[in-house]
Amino acid sequence: MTEAESTQAALLKMAQTIGGLVASVDTLTRQWRDQDEKASIGRRDMHQKIDRVVDDFRTLEGLVKAAISDIADMKPIVDAVEVAKLKASGALTAGRWIYWLVFGSGGGAAVLWIASHFFQVTLK
Repeated sequence: MTEAESTQAALLKMAQTIGGLVASVDTLTRQWRDQDEKASIGRRDMHQKIDRVVDDFRTLEGLVKAAISDIADMKPIVDAVEVAKLKASGALTAGRWIYWLVFGSGGGAAVLWIASHFFQVTLK
């Protein structure tokens, strides 16, 4: 092999090596670009998800405020109903006591005797 042929072979081998390096750099550049695009898409998706969660929380906040307002409006009515139930229960208990005092164990006769001495019933 002559010196020109060995130089030519060395140049060819160097060109192949440089071509391989260029191809590797191109591949790495494409991979980095793809990863950057995927990462930016992921960041965009994450931001969109966070924005949706924030919107949901704002909606929930409005619903809770409306519910609190409704409950505050209903509280006096509920309290009034509770008071009425207690009064009705007390009246029922008092009625039972009066019934048993008047009609139990001769109490009715005593009431009639008292009523006959204080009230005059006449026919016209």
